[in-house]
Amino acid sequence: MKNIAVIVSSGKNEKEKVLTALTFANVAKKNKLFNDVTLILFGPVEKLVAEGDKDVLKMLDDFASLGEKPVACQVVANNFNITTDLQKLQNLKVDMVGPIIKDLAEKDYEFLTF
Repeated sequence: MKNIAVIVSSGKNEKEKVLTALTFANVAKKNKLFNDVTLILFGPVEKLVAEGDKDVLKMLDDFASLGEKPVACQVVANNFNITTDLQKLQNLKVDMVGPIIKDLAEKDYEFLTF
């Protein structure tokens, strides 16, 4: 089985796409469809999270409850001035995602981008 990384970058105007990505990540992780499912927030989606969108936060909490916290990009958060808001969330890790993506690519992860 493969390992996958789900990268979500869509924002408010594409909330349905964000929810589709989060649903896929949750179902894939819960049902062990892959060896590993990593969830990365990288872009405008981080604003939805920082603004407290209830649907998105619920899905992120569900993912974290499966054993691995989603990660949000610190550089993007800094650029949007939302780093503190994201760091307050218990089930989200804020980190530099460039090195994480590089590491996953070197480990032959497949990437799905929404």
